[in-house]
Amino acid sequence: METTADGTSYFQEGDHIRIKRTGETGRINAADGGVVYVLMEETKETKLFSARADEDAYIELVTSEVAGTISREPESEDNSAARSRAIRRSG
Repeated sequence: METTADGTSYFQEGDHIRIKRTGETGRINAADGGVVYVLMEETKETKLFSARADEDAYIELVTSEVAGTISREPESEDNSAARSRAIRRSG
């Protein structure tokens, strides 16, 4: 992920992302003109998203290719609820 001088963050090539609504993951394989092309891990299809990373973004950072660290961004409500249900079932 890249942050500009004005504080705006953008996804960049190599970032590992998650679609907030579905939990699907993929890797950004290209960025151009304010959009990113994501190769989805399960289906191997390419999807197109806005490159801007903010609270309204459809995707969220999982790990950054450059930093190689796990994102500290908040987890989406959909994923949080699913994780809570899974923990209750296993425990």
